[in-house]
Amino acid sequence: MTELGKMMAEFPLEPELAKMLLVSPGFGCSNEILSLVALLSVPYIFVKPKDNLAEADEAKSRFMHMDGDHLTMLNVYHAFKQKGESQEWCRENYLNYRSLKSAGDIRKQLEQMMVKFGLKLCSPNFQSVEYTASIKKCLISGYFTHVINHSY
Repeated sequence: MTELGKMMAEFPLEPELAKMLLVSPGFGCSNEILSLVALLSVPYIFVKPKDNLAEADEAKSRFMHMDGDHLTMLNVYHAFKQKGESQEWCRENYLNYRSLKSAGDIRKQLEQMMVKFGLKLCSPNFQSVEYTASIKKCLISGYFTHVINHSY
């Protein structure tokens, strides 16, 4: 087994998520990937009550990122933290408070593991064009088996 494989086996995660975490310092976005991996490890963060579907969709649209669902979830998590992890704010924005709170707990545990392995905790400059590019490259490194080659 490779060194990367041995380290991946130490994480209580699906292999794709573990790989993303381990390579994230190389992309300069380990803090963002920590948050995303935690969010992907909990039940869906958006609430869609049948009697308020339009309101729920409108609330979700306020967090939408043009580069996809992963960055939308990251927007939600950052806002949740900025709002002091407010349960009321989650209710108003049709977000699953328990899932977001659990994601925070998982993130802390994974961060401790990364520190134990000596992995750098870093973030790209939010104002830089590389911010989303770095995160997307890291996501692809873990989900490479999901990438479809249309050049056949």
